[in-house]
Amino acid sequence: MGRLLLSLGLVLFVAACGSGRPFAPEPVVQHAAFVDTKDPPSITLFTSIRSAAGTGAHSAVLINASERVIFDPAGSFETETRGVAPIRGDVIYGVTDPVLDAYRRFQSSTGYHVVAITVPVPAAVAEEALHKAEDHGWVSQAFCADASSHLISSLPGFERVHPTLFPRAFMLQMEKMPGATIRTYLKGVEIPNGSAPHSRAALPDFPDGLPG
Repeated sequence: MGRLLLSLGLVLFVAACGSGRPFAPEPVVQHAAFVDTKDPPSITLFTSIRSAAGTGAHSAVLINASERVIFDPAGSFETETRGVAPIRGDVIYGVTDPVLDAYRRFQSSTGYHVVAITVPVPAAVAEEALHKAEDHGWVSQAFCADASSHLISSLPGFERVHPTLFPRAFMLQMEKMPGATIRTYLKGVEIPNGSAPHSRAALPDFPDGLPG
């Protein structure tokens, strides 16, 4: 009886801490793998911002390594993929250009915009980020920035980045990285020559600015 209760407790613990996303089988993940042959290895931080308030809502990391994936901790994008991009843990595989466009559109839907900060990195660093994302596993709700910032701050060349619970605070750190390129998207469409209102305004992040 004691072992049974312990086993049930472990199951409940895992269920409580996980995002509940499906765990795609290895053959499905391998089949979906997409290699970006146009762009060099890079790390891109996506930050979803509440346009009216300027507070951070979600953090995710696009990793362009030997394959292109999105580390989407505690995210909910799988509802939009309809099986096109398999998910294991909080890693989205098969990030083709259409899937990437769909992700940006999903994160910059009505009331939100997305700031994408891309930093070029050596291939070895991109590969390290990929492996760390795959090894991370599911992330609990409200810990997207924590998981994303811990991953990036552990990489060579990102020593100036410090882990944080707040998406917008993380974004402001990444903007200062050498070679960073910043783009802003509204409903998936890039906003030319500028950014949406309040994305960099002197407004604090609040706990309710963390992901749901």
